[in-house]
Amino acid sequence: MSKAALAGIKILEKGEMWRQELLKGSPIFVIAQKYNENLQVVSRAVWLAKIPQDLRQTIKQHPEIFTRNVLINGFAAKRRRCEKENFKLLRTEIERLIFEGSGSKPKLPKKQRKKILVNKKQNLLTNPIVNLERAIEAEYQLKQHLGYHCRVSFTKDENGEIRIFFKNNKELQDIIEMTKPTSPLF
Repeated sequence: MSKAALAGIKILEKGEMWRQELLKGSPIFVIAQKYNENLQVVSRAVWLAKIPQDLRQTIKQHPEIFTRNVLINGFAAKRRRCEKENFKLLRTEIERLIFEGSGSKPKLPKKQRKKILVNKKQNLLTNPIVNLERAIEAEYQLKQHLGYHCRVSFTKDENGEIRIFFKNNKELQDIIEMTKPTSPLF
């Protein structure tokens, strides 16, 4: 048996040992320091110890296929996908690798990219300032009355918006009090 084949079995055994320590209450980073291992490797090996016993036995029976690299970077790196539906995807992938033999790699689906909601090629003007002089004058007047920095913008239809900037919750409460109908501003 090659060195790579034995490394897969060793990482499974280490994972079982580290999982027992984890269940006793030792955090993963302490276990990693204790055994002078990378934190990510320990975390992934502990997950490998979590897979069903029958799958672990199958992996141990075929050490030439399930090397350390396949187990850690192939299966444990994609834990969420492998765990779904009682390790269904992991089961089928193990069967496929055994059928194809030594040298094959796991073909687990990659993480799906999030859909882009806005087309990047489209130039969107979310807040155009149509009348700049009027906006600056309004900002100045609001800052004088409220005492807080703000931005004013107008659209072509003469509609607009006011954004008031605050630094903490107290300033927000002050702004809310100032804008109530009973305040001296109205």
